[in-house]
Amino acid sequence: MKPLLGACLLAAALTASAAPWQNSLSPDLPGPFAEVRPFQANYRFGWSDIEAAEATATIRYEGNDVFLEGRALTNGLARTLWQLDVEHLARTQRDGFKTIETTQTETYRNRTIFTHMLSKPDGLWRLRDTRDPAAPAKWKRVNISPLRDLFAGMLFIRSQNLKPGDEIQTIIYPGDSPFLVRINAVGTESIRIADTPRDALKLEIHLQRINLKKGSTLEDHGKFRSGTIWLSNDADRVPLRAEVEIFVGYVFAELVSIKFDALPR
Repeated sequence: MKPLLGACLLAAALTASAAPWQNSLSPDLPGPFAEVRPFQANYRFGWSDIEAAEATATIRYEGNDVFLEGRALTNGLARTLWQLDVEHLARTQRDGFKTIETTQTETYRNRTIFTHMLSKPDGLWRLRDTRDPAAPAKWKRVNISPLRDLFAGMLFIRSQNLKPGDEIQTIIYPGDSPFLVRINAVGTESIRIADTPRDALKLEIHLQRINLKKGSTLEDHGKFRSGTIWLSNDADRVPLRAEVEIFVGYVFAELVSIKFDALPR
């Protein structure tokens, strides 16, 4: 009787502490769409169609885990103004798309930021090290669920039906603050990628910051206005292009080239 009573009290406490918007989250279940094949891809990034950075992304499988290895750096004129190199490694459960571990190193001209996220039995923990002796890095638990890092969140969204009119709401934690991400499936359209017409799924992105210090209230993002992402309308659903409207125009990411490998069983 006591264990049952304790479980009931815990469930009541969790329900009482949940913010109203959390009741509108999509079911925390992967959709029916098949896994993406392993690939190596190159992307270009820019601001208002002016290229400013480049990146490589590799997705691979090992047993029950899926890995993302990414590297990015500013280039051209942008690098003379803003030097940045990024290394990113994410590991996610293949079944369920739950974050296992993520590390990211951002190297600027005069500083380095290291972010480490790790899933533990009591939730997702994060360490953010700015290498500042006055602010030593400490592990902190991100006190909200269900929660995924950016890579696991992308795999979760990609797995859904994404039929025109579908809406997905989930929580994604890129490493600084958790965000409520709402995806609206618009439909299909043809876009040109690397001078080649591609059939694409068009998704609209809306996000709000979740302020955990104020009872998980939602706040508008200071710079983000709206976003759109196009996924290839095929068996792989890889990102073809993304555009984000910000207060000074828009930034974009676009596929340059991609090479697939066979999907392991």
